[in-house]
Amino acid sequence: MTELSEAQESFERKIQLALKLSVPYSPRTLGQAVPEVDTPAAVLILFAWEKGKPRLLLTKRTEFVETHKGQYAFPGGRIEDNDRSSILAALRETEEEVGVPLIAVRVLGELPGLRTPTGYWITPVIGFLNRVLEQTPLKMSAEETAEAFWVDFGEFSQEGVYSCERFELGSGSFPVHVYQLGDRRIWGVTGAMLKNLLDRLAEVG
Repeated sequence: MTELSEAQESFERKIQLALKLSVPYSPRTLGQAVPEVDTPAAVLILFAWEKGKPRLLLTKRTEFVETHKGQYAFPGGRIEDNDRSSILAALRETEEEVGVPLIAVRVLGELPGLRTPTGYWITPVIGFLNRVLEQTPLKMSAEETAEAFWVDFGEFSQEGVYSCERFELGSGSFPVHVYQLGDRRIWGVTGAMLKNLLDRLAEVG
């Protein structure tokens, strides 16, 4: 386990304060095209500290997965019967998809759950890598993960990166939060989680 710098401790405290706020997701009218049954799932919003800045782990899903093929996402998946909690499910899925072991993650808390158009109820778990980033190589699952990479978290707040679009689905529609990082388009439920977290952090100040 690495020793936390003053800046990292401050950032982690800010996240913990942000998680205590009541900040709803954007209103979503999903319509009749959405399955009635919500399958429980969990993702890990994993931060690491490098060169005095927080970095965020993202993956690109393969074309072999069941849903959200080829999209950028946080590591995660459905909660299995033997998972004792959403936190353990998120940690297990992260280890399976990108090779980050459970013991390498310090969990800070959870964002509220969010329903997806594909019928999942996703709980976003927020954690911090407690190891040196350079000494924690990512080992991708060939079936699930096409790409895994760390992004400077500050990039999401830069001018021109964020936009809000409208997505039509069946008889419903909802706002889609889009973050464009070069040729990487991060949107959908991942964009919604990012927007909620960034809004919370902005309120903390």
